[in-house]
Amino acid sequence: MTTWTAHAFARGLAALRQFAQAEPENTRLARADFPAHWDPIRFPWMDTSLLAWTLHGREDAEGRTAADRQLLTAGARLSRAERSILQALAASWCSIFEVQDVQLGKSLRLRDLLFDEVLEFREQSLTFQVVPGDVFVTWAMPAGDHLELTGGTVVVAASQHPLLLDSVRRELGTLPPLDDLAGRRRQVRRRAPFLFRRVMELISEEAPSFDEEEAMAFAESLLPPRRRAFQDFAGQRPRKRRSASKGELEEGSAYVFKLGPIDTDQDGPVSFYMAVEAGGYVLPPECVARDVDGLAALARVLKGRKVYCESRLARAGAAFGFVSRPAPLSIVSLRAHLAVQSYWMPRKAPRVPPDDMEAFLLATTALIRAAPWELWTNGELFTVTLEGRVKGTRELSVMGNGEAEFGFSLFDRMGSADRVARSSPAVPGVDMLIPDALGLTLDDTPAWASKAIQQHTGVPFVPDLLRVQRNKLLPGDVEDMRVATAIALALAEARPEDATTETELRLGDFHLRVKLEVPLPLLTGFYVGKVDLASIPLQPPKSSGKATRKVPQRKVSETLLDFARPLLEDIESSESPQEELFTVLALALSAWNAVVQDKWEPEKGWVERARATLRRMPREDGELMEKDFELLVARKKQRDFADDPRLLTGLDVVIRHNGELGVQLIGVVTPGAWKEFFGA
Repeated sequence: MTTWTAHAFARGLAALRQFAQAEPENTRLARADFPAHWDPIRFPWMDTSLLAWTLHGREDAEGRTAADRQLLTAGARLSRAERSILQALAASWCSIFEVQDVQLGKSLRLRDLLFDEVLEFREQSLTFQVVPGDVFVTWAMPAGDHLELTGGTVVVAASQHPLLLDSVRRELGTLPPLDDLAGRRRQVRRRAPFLFRRVMELISEEAPSFDEEEAMAFAESLLPPRRRAFQDFAGQRPRKRRSASKGELEEGSAYVFKLGPIDTDQDGPVSFYMAVEAGGYVLPPECVARDVDGLAALARVLKGRKVYCESRLARAGAAFGFVSRPAPLSIVSLRAHLAVQSYWMPRKAPRVPPDDMEAFLLATTALIRAAPWELWTNGELFTVTLEGRVKGTRELSVMGNGEAEFGFSLFDRMGSADRVARSSPAVPGVDMLIPDALGLTLDDTPAWASKAIQQHTGVPFVPDLLRVQRNKLLPGDVEDMRVATAIALALAEARPEDATTETELRLGDFHLRVKLEVPLPLLTGFYVGKVDLASIPLQPPKSSGKATRKVPQRKVSETLLDFARPLLEDIESSESPQEELFTVLALALSAWNAVVQDKWEPEKGWVERARATLRRMPREDGELMEKDFELLVARKKQRDFADDPRLLTGLDVVIRHNGELGVQLIGVVTPGAWKEFFGA
């Protein structure tokens, strides 16, 4: 039995989270079980703990968690891996664990202090953060023939864990005794809110040992990157848009909506209350803390008119005669535009014409749906040629493969990414010189802005546009937004199998043509090329002629490991052997496929395109990878591998039940070699 890769588990968890969001009442009840407020700096693990409680902790009246319910309603449509993940989460429990032994990068031996049993867990990242004797609270789940950790993890100080154990044992002592272990684990799981609340209380009783900035930096170093809401929309088709002529306001009426709450340092959360007349005129906004105050001020201005409002203002608006109704399409668009402008306001960003803002939001939505960060790393650089109002050759880096930040950086000069990679502060107190660049970053906060943009575009995100100029960070201007719009459109249309892509943007008298030289993604572990592997039959095609060669019968996983063997010497000694092995094998897979395609497929040049990608990478990584790539290309042409016509894809590196790494992938004979190997 194998465990899952981080990507597979993240996808399964994201699907479960989406399922839970479709059950608002259950989600509300789960949230009500936890404290109303907590300091995210002192208690960064509470958000993750609440999410675990919502998805696979809290049971409904029939004793089912959200994971159980998704299995029940959608299990028949899920893959075996997805069902396995849900089954594991549904059987999870939380407890207090003491570290008995640590095998770095492989496993932890933990004593469950509530059940007094010693358990072996397959674990990597936490093995580098704990030592024998440490005590922590977390979630555990069975994964086939072994156990894994999941959910929020919080280390309990030595002075606190006896108090915590005593509190929890007394709480559990009020429950009826059960004979079966699974039943006792469910009893503990049902007390998860009490357990995490008690941990928070004990930590609150002690003064923090370091300042807030240190606490936040430490917490971020332990937690995995936060998954953004817009990542769930990758690959989804745009929704059908309503007709602009339907549901518009009648003459003489107005529509009221709210932007916020917006956190301010001095006055606390405030909101902008906006009123739009039927003709499109926007009244000056009211900026106050309470709905009733904002609506009262607008009611005085709109006296005598028919006034509509959004549903979340219905209760407060009823006192002033406001009628709740869905926003007309034109106001949905306006609200999204104003949300972006309001979010940018503290940086004094320039006002953006409506047509420019609309094009920018739609292009960014297309970029998110295309999700180029799932294909390219930030080191696989695009060459950008601009013609029209803006001219020149630029360098483009896609952000998001590491899931820390999403978007792109457009450097004004070629070679800038290499300079950033090799730069470090040479003199204490002197800032590092950052090359001039235009950056688009994407997030899903603040929630009020993300929701307004989602109602218009169908995708929850908040864009930020910044320019670095002479080492100063400035808000992007209107021309920067137009360039970013064109780049986003080009990136959304880029396909890894195509060497170039072009697009044009016209906004009034502004015209810009963008040409991208597309790098070959080398580290995805998937095939890139013109052959549609999904359409290739699993069985060899029927022979109409005589084959002159035989297809190698050796497993493709064994073949790839043997092929990459010269690069595998230091894998086991690395801090993250699973990730390191995947990276090396992904490069080997790309080199292998490039040679196979150049030899047997009609479209050539794959090896040269890979070389061009490596030459454009920052030198520190690119030169080493280029050396490894050339070794692999030469090795593919040697006797042991030269006559193997199989294309490789679907690479996955897993941890087997004995703790050893295993390799899984798919191999299919390229159609260009069928005549030679099948006589077809």
